[in-house]
Amino acid sequence: MANTTTGERHEKSLGIILLLMLASMVTSGYIVTPLLFYYANSPSEAGVFAGIVFQTCNAVVLLLGLAAIDAFWKLGAYKKRIWLPLLLILDLIALNGFVFTPIIADIKAAAGPIELLPSDDPQRQAFGMWHGITAVVHGAISVCCAWLVFYHYSSRQRE
Repeated sequence: MANTTTGERHEKSLGIILLLMLASMVTSGYIVTPLLFYYANSPSEAGVFAGIVFQTCNAVVLLLGLAAIDAFWKLGAYKKRIWLPLLLILDLIALNGFVFTPIIADIKAAAGPIELLPSDDPQRQAFGMWHGITAVVHGAISVCCAWLVFYHYSSRQRE
């Protein structure tokens, strides 16, 4: 068995952490949620389960992000620009989970099943707007995760 240095172990760990972050985002937003809306009895039922999926994904990615910060620090990469997308990911997840999601929950609690509201109802329009914002934020987080994975593995190839 080949001896690996501590730095090499941290590099490999960081790669796995970043891949898990990307996989969590892609799986929750682009695989599980569409399947929920396809197979659920109603959009409201699917929305409840999707909310649980996103809440779990946010917690997982936040924890993985903290582990990535630890790995970056141990690698001495704290001087690199790689911090910006990682901090952006963590900030956007916090914003989605602690600001936008409660707004959506309040709208749903006040309005009931959104699909039963007329299309010109202000609550339905507000729900659609906030839902769209969270979808864009989820996409931005996914792109940042993909960039981190690409950057990590492409920078390892150059060394």
